[in-house]
Amino acid sequence: MKRLLFILTLLIATCAIAQPIPWFSASTVKTALNVTSTIDLTPRGPNPYVETLSADVLFIPKNSAFSAIRSLHTNPDALVTTDRAKFAWTTPDIGTLPYSYDAIVETANNAPRVRAKIPYPAQFTKELEPYTLPTRHIDSDNAAILGQATLLARNQDDLFVLVTTLASWTKNNVAYNLSTLTADVSQNASWVLQNKVGVCDEITTLYIAMLRSLGIPAKFVSGIAYTDTLPGYGAHGWAEVYFPGTGWVPFDPTFGEYGWVDPSHIKLKESLDPREPTTLFEWKARDTNVTVHDLAISARLLETKEKTPFELSLKATPFRPRVGLGSSNGIALEAQNLADYYVATELTLARVSDLALLSNQTQTLTLAPHQTKKAIWKVKVRDGLSPKYQYEMPIHIYNIRNDSADTSFFVGQWDIIFSQIDVDNTISLLLPTTEDPFDLACTTLEDTVTTNTASATCTLHNEQKTNLAVTVCSPTCQNLNLPPDATTTLPFTVNTQTPGKHDLLLTATAGSFQKTAGLTLNRLDTPHIDITNIQVPSDVNYRDTFTVTFTLSRASFAPPQNLTITLTAPGTRAKATLGELPIDQEVRLNIPSNQLRSANPTITILATYQDNTGKQLQSTAETTLHITGMPWYKRLLGWLTNW
Repeated sequence: MKRLLFILTLLIATCAIAQPIPWFSASTVKTALNVTSTIDLTPRGPNPYVETLSADVLFIPKNSAFSAIRSLHTNPDALVTTDRAKFAWTTPDIGTLPYSYDAIVETANNAPRVRAKIPYPAQFTKELEPYTLPTRHIDSDNAAILGQATLLARNQDDLFVLVTTLASWTKNNVAYNLSTLTADVSQNASWVLQNKVGVCDEITTLYIAMLRSLGIPAKFVSGIAYTDTLPGYGAHGWAEVYFPGTGWVPFDPTFGEYGWVDPSHIKLKESLDPREPTTLFEWKARDTNVTVHDLAISARLLETKEKTPFELSLKATPFRPRVGLGSSNGIALEAQNLADYYVATELTLARVSDLALLSNQTQTLTLAPHQTKKAIWKVKVRDGLSPKYQYEMPIHIYNIRNDSADTSFFVGQWDIIFSQIDVDNTISLLLPTTEDPFDLACTTLEDTVTTNTASATCTLHNEQKTNLAVTVCSPTCQNLNLPPDATTTLPFTVNTQTPGKHDLLLTATAGSFQKTAGLTLNRLDTPHIDITNIQVPSDVNYRDTFTVTFTLSRASFAPPQNLTITLTAPGTRAKATLGELPIDQEVRLNIPSNQLRSANPTITILATYQDNTGKQLQSTAETTLHITGMPWYKRLLGWLTNW
């Protein structure tokens, strides 16, 4: 009897290699960041002279709930605030002025999560209006952009699903191309839509333009991220989209990360338009040319920690465990969302050398909390396989985190050959033909309040043609009986007496079917700042420059806004604008001692800031030191000034 040999068909390696660095699934990542540049001062007349010069670097890492600056050092010394590093020179020598900073940034593999269906169209507060308007490069008022966005939004009633649909469409319809047309000069969103090509800035620009054309607030985020295109860290742009009850949620249409970004992403700037400047310069000079240069950014991975559990349970199954030579087949992937929030992921079927793919290689699944969905791929056994052998076709489905599902099927001469029509018939049986018995959506107009109570509204819609009995709990329960195709509105009052985050969790149950929805309301208190850890040298020689170091400690849940620091002492006054204070921040101010008019000066630190209504608030602190060798006339001038 003739023996039948067995052959295992190979996956095509170039399409299935995962990232060698595990930060897509790492819990936290620590990165060393270096930003550097130079300013050239060259003579253009007989008496070149620069009195003052400053460079405000706006590309600066941010402290947030998911990112922490572990260290930051500047060269030369600079005033570092929440949104910039301010380098300043007084009477610098003609030549080249280098400036730089080094930082260690730790990022978490997490993001603000959307825990409830938010109905689309959604309502947004007046403060978010600037993020819905067109800008120079994000021309969201372009007719073609509005038309494409409206087409994708047709029949959509879930904000997260729509936002993900727009991101996935942008990624799959705009080719990533590092040509000079897009790499050197950022193109408008309408240009990108017309030409279907761009780099990360253009891809994100078009994505934001489509969102804004539909009235959905979105901002442009600039920073760095790891990419295998280089490979290594490189400048990168992505988006943040606003969801009522959650806040700003990251979406990266270039990488296919929807509702999250991997922790190699380090935010350095956020803006309304991608081409806002990264550095601001000011100078006062004569007979001197001042030439500035772009920032050079580099980064390297220091460490990764632990692994974040994947939110989905994946199971892959072939339609037919055995097929004949040249047969068609299908692969079904069942994905169950184990999380209590929305999860969107791109899933890719690894190419196999002896299989032809008849559908898109990558598919996007968007799942509501605890929802289960299927993705399906159609394949065909390539012609020309030898009938002498039996083949095993390995199936590997994976995402960017390298979470995966595996299965296989066999191919042999005597097995049944299935046509594409057979596969399509099986698909029609596998895909759901019935809708969920009801739909649940929740929203709040304002997710930040200053009152002791806040309101939220949930809507419950019966999707069936018969009456539906539903039990709604939050936390007390009520029983509802909804007529066919009926909608009821459920108002809720949340107790927000104490400052902080207050969660509204609602559960609706009909028989064995259950849906949950969650919103977060932030109760603000009066912002307050404590000025602590004041450090000055006890003795300073006259004409030496000394450093005053102190910590601004946020002592309230509400973030202080429009923060300004003013340092005063006899004969001198220094002022710095810091903006918002999200977390504690150390401030360092350099003071030339020859500006002082007292040998034992009292230094007063004044912090002025506002609450969310614009009310002015302040905090103060004082310290002293001794100036050695101060001339008598300086002391006399100080005495006369204070007399």
